[in-house]
Amino acid sequence: MKKVLKIVLIIFIFIAFIPYNSSAITLGEYEQKLQQYIDQYNKNQAALNKTEEEIKQTNNEIANIKTEIQNLSNEIEKINNDIIEYNEEIKEKSLQTKEIFQYFQMANGENVYLEYVFGADTITDLIYRMSIVEQMTEYNNKITKELEEMIEKNKEREKEIEAKKVTLNDKTKQLQDKLVSLGNQRNSLSVGSRSIQDEVRTYQDIVDSLKKQGCLSHHVIGVDCATYGSVVGFRRPIAQGYITSEFGGRWGSIHRGLDMSNDDPYHTKIYPVANGTIISKWQDVNGALIVAIEHYSALNNTYYTSIYGHLSSYAPNIYSGKYVTTDDYIGYMGNTGYSFGAHLHLEMATCRLYTDPICINWDAYVAYVNSIYNQGFKGPRGIINFPSGLYNPWYTR
Repeated sequence: MKKVLKIVLIIFIFIAFIPYNSSAITLGEYEQKLQQYIDQYNKNQAALNKTEEEIKQTNNEIANIKTEIQNLSNEIEKINNDIIEYNEEIKEKSLQTKEIFQYFQMANGENVYLEYVFGADTITDLIYRMSIVEQMTEYNNKITKELEEMIEKNKEREKEIEAKKVTLNDKTKQLQDKLVSLGNQRNSLSVGSRSIQDEVRTYQDIVDSLKKQGCLSHHVIGVDCATYGSVVGFRRPIAQGYITSEFGGRWGSIHRGLDMSNDDPYHTKIYPVANGTIISKWQDVNGALIVAIEHYSALNNTYYTSIYGHLSSYAPNIYSGKYVTTDDYIGYMGNTGYSFGAHLHLEMATCRLYTDPICINWDAYVAYVNSIYNQGFKGPRGIINFPSGLYNPWYTR
């Protein structure tokens, strides 16, 4: 009886250390997901092309409107110059008319018109010269009136132009809003910090890697094949360092990682926090070099994903599907991507990136981390022992 109990106990212990997950996935399901992503990529690519064409057309519309506005501004400038010129002519004609009136009033003995009139040799010539002066007066008055009418027309045209500029500016604002909307639409066609094309490539790498490890379409990953056992604990990813920024709320959003650095960052090797399998390595949309590793803990029958960001370079022979231990360095600390100084951005989550439905792609992963943060998840600090607070150093992993 004792022998039977012993055998049962051994079997129970063996089963306990076999990774089990309610979201077990077979290689065949991976292949289906790969095809789904390829189909989605093709569909999104067509949508992107259409969106890009709309953006191009909208930019052309805005450029045409700006040209029209500039032309209108030039016309207004010309109108204003004409008004100034017309006003100068009116002043001149008014002065001439005033001098003519002075002739009629005999107000100025030196008046050029008086000299002209009284310079006549005969009565006939005098009458003729007076008639010329009267005609000049009428002509000046006529020109002045025409100039005044032209000024009024120019002012009316200026009002029309200003009204049209307001309309064009409103249209420009609408088109710019449309550009923002199209830009958001374009961004929504990519998956978080990874493009659909990158996601396809990752799934293809995973499928190829699993096939190399002997997985068949009906095999459950991590159970029937690609089994590496459980982690024995979690360690710090760098030998010496200190925390520079916490996991959690930051700059109006959730900072999904725990940032760390040291006094010699560019020569600092980055190690896995536990034994595991490399899921993928990639360069995000901002240019940061990233490595993602999957881990399994039999202690609580849980899968983890660790993500290492802003690396300056990868270690040699790093690829999807490679099994690494805590003693295998995966790259060097760096400052790539959207970063302010060399550091390691370490993320951890209780799911399998690109495998579990809750983390099946980058958007799903980000949403999942946000949700568990709101439920009290502490990020890497809840899994790995780090000194409390910022800039408190450690000297061993």
